[in-house]
Amino acid sequence: MADDVLKVERHPNYVTLILNRPEKRNALNGVMFEALDHALGEIEKSPEVRAVILRGEGRAFCSGIDLREIGNIGGGGAPAPEKIFSRIQKLPMPTIVALQGDTLTGGLVLALTCDLRIAGAGARLGMTPARIGYLPTFAIFRRFVETVGPANTAEIMYLADPLDAARAREIGLVHKVVPDDGLVAAADAWAAKIAGNAPLSVRAMKQSIQRVMSKAFDLEHGDIDELGNKVRGSNDAKEGVRAFLEKRKPVWKGE
Repeated sequence: MADDVLKVERHPNYVTLILNRPEKRNALNGVMFEALDHALGEIEKSPEVRAVILRGEGRAFCSGIDLREIGNIGGGGAPAPEKIFSRIQKLPMPTIVALQGDTLTGGLVLALTCDLRIAGAGARLGMTPARIGYLPTFAIFRRFVETVGPANTAEIMYLADPLDAARAREIGLVHKVVPDDGLVAAADAWAAKIAGNAPLSVRAMKQSIQRVMSKAFDLEHGDIDELGNKVRGSNDAKEGVRAFLEKRKPVWKGE
């Protein structure tokens, strides 16, 4: 079943991973994370792979974590989401993500693990945990602040309104915006160009960039982790998920 939810396309010197739950807007579930875990293991062992593309099948890149399965993700032997996000970020070769349609919450976090982001003109990028009473982890806040700065992170998180592709490009959330029907070709062109460069140089460049940032936000955050656990385990968080699944407005009680 894992093969069904993730397509792997092999090119001469790069690989494309395609999220394949289009009927669920490619929402992330345990099976998807297992499939990604396996595919990443194969890529890590392949010195001939010089770039990786990540994209979604259908009208959306990824609508986030599948809330119908949120209680099961990370259990039963399936890898935790943060493990997969971290593993993608640490791949030795450059990664490119192609974003179309909805790129929301966990889907946007997934996109931020990649080095380069190309968006179709019709893409919508946003974080909506505030709508369901959840709190992203400290590592996720770090990724956003590193990418777009604290002011734009605040706009994205507090308002919980998806940004259009033009606004995402304006604040540096994506590197390039192309017509929707040219998205796949644009990602392929970048991957081919990167793969045509000297592989030792490119891998060393990626490692250097990551090292520059490695200590910039190396802060003690145990209290933030504890706060996050309280928020994610609160009655409001349970109500937020229920309201989303029942397609109604949540009733917040602040508890």
